Amino acid sequence: MSELLLRAVIGLLPVVCFLVTLMAMDSYKLVSLRLVAVVIALGAASAGLSYAANVSMLAGLGLDLDIYARSVGPLFEEIAKGLVVVVLLRTHRIGFLVDAAILGFAVGTGFAVVENLYFLE
Repeated sequence: MSELLLRAVIGLLPVVCFLVTLMAMDSYKLVSLRLVAVVIALGAASAGLSYAANVSMLAGLGLDLDIYARSVGPLFEEIAKGLVVVVLLRTHRIGFLVDAAILGFAVGTGFAVVENLYFLE
């Protein structure tokens, strides 16, 4: 169990460090830590929804797993992450380009956490 935890921390450390660096470099500090945490959770939820969509579509299309994973699967994943950013834009949570970078990467961080933990099993 401790080896799995160590591998998870090592795998997720670069993503989390980059997000922290982006937040530290933001001179306006308009993006709150609470919003970043919510967006990370939304990214994790989008990973779960992408997984469910990919499982059902893989069964429905009858494609080989390798072909599906290279062509169709990423489409659902990127749309799910993009929808979070679109909602943030539409609700006026993103004011500046740096806000978009921080929150967009936060979505990716949440997605990466779930995806990496899934692949570590």
